[in-house]
Amino acid sequence: MTDVVMIKQRVQEDKVDRLREWMAEVRDRRDEAETTLRDEGMQTESAFLERTEDGPHLVYYMEAEDIDRVWDQYENSDHDIDREHKQIVAEVLVDGHDVGEHELLYHLTSPER
Repeated sequence: MTDVVMIKQRVQEDKVDRLREWMAEVRDRRDEAETTLRDEGMQTESAFLERTEDGPHLVYYMEAEDIDRVWDQYENSDHDIDREHKQIVAEVLVDGHDVGEHELLYHLTSPER
């Protein structure tokens, strides 16, 4: 069964542009980013910027066969893009804590996928 995870973290208001710049760079370094996904066993990773009354939030949607494996691989990764990602995310987030509580109600994928 596929693990599906949603994470929501507060972003410092004055760091939103830095976050956008970094996410654009991740898109530009797609091959490198996809290599890390393969190494982690990640099937899908999407990042969103959500604006609420509480300020901006970074929201991730992730699908993996084993999300614990993903976390372990990411924490121990020797890929440059992962090291840079950790550094920049630590710089732009308020404190790195998940501020959302997301209960998965269902997850469907196309049979042709």
